Amino acid sequence: MARIDLNFEAYKHNLNYLVNLAGNIEKLMVVFKDNAYGHGLLQMAPLAAAVGVKSVVVRNNSEASLLDGLFENILILADYPNSISSNSYAANSLEALQFFPKSTKIHLKLDTGMNRNGIKEDELKKALICIQKNGLKLEACFSHFYSADELSADFYVQKERYKNFKELVKQELKKLNLPTPYFHSCNSSALLRQNENMFDDDFARVGVATYGYCDGFIKHELKPVLSLWANKISSREIEQGEKVGYGGVFESEKRLKISTYDLGYADGLFRSDGKKELYLKDGKPFLGKTSMDSFMTIGDDEEVCLLEDAMPLAKHINTIVYEILVKLSPSIPRRVI
Repeated sequence: MARIDLNFEAYKHNLNYLVNLAGNIEKLMVVFKDNAYGHGLLQMAPLAAAVGVKSVVVRNNSEASLLDGLFENILILADYPNSISSNSYAANSLEALQFFPKSTKIHLKLDTGMNRNGIKEDELKKALICIQKNGLKLEACFSHFYSADELSADFYVQKERYKNFKELVKQELKKLNLPTPYFHSCNSSALLRQNENMFDDDFARVGVATYGYCDGFIKHELKPVLSLWANKISSREIEQGEKVGYGGVFESEKRLKISTYDLGYADGLFRSDGKKELYLKDGKPFLGKTSMDSFMTIGDDEEVCLLEDAMPLAKHINTIVYEILVKLSPSIPRRVI
């Protein structure tokens, strides 16, 4: 049966690498949204807890419910409490503040230029008054860098906006006689562009870097955690001129032994049309089009590794590594090695 292997040593290495940039492990908020970027929330969360991670980020209440008792702090990015909750919630707009029950711990999103979520500077006073009036607890303010993985001036311009917004928050809270909250802004790419003396937030939200990746130009020493394996369904000999798979895109130039393996695009493997060369980890080619539940290659190995680094496949189909990972089906068995 097809499976995903998760390398615990690589994962520990990545967390320690990021700790060196953030200062200590208590400053890491490890992002587990969308099934831990396809790695498996139920498998990865205990590994993070074992290493000493205290704070994590998820997408919704469903994901948070799977982590009960593992971490001290859980931030939920895109949901509202069903009842009084000990978790923290992102407030993504001024209007959203009306929907949180009294005493909810809030992380207020600050829009510093991405123009996706968050309040603008001219909405800050209203937001803080609303938080105070509704009895919410302002635990943190945060933002998100939209171009930290690109070599341009945008990252530095946004950093300056965030710095100014951060000071404005402190000033307005002082006027209201309210305590200063925590602040966090760095995603994986932003943290990797820091050094030990530059990081000055209370937390960094690290997602894809913990799994071994960082898109863009940033140099790093991260190690991919996930490898994807498939098992043989059948083997056969084909003759010169015989075609393989849907549409007969691959036509053999000589006699070959080929095998079919139990992973396809229904499992999240991207559908190859068979027209561009695509290779397994050991260098064997995919033959023809990817089927819904299977693919074919040369040889008759009982199992084959499709990838242990998702970056080459991402480049092959002109996408980002995130998309390769999060599309892997939750139904594929995962094991920690």
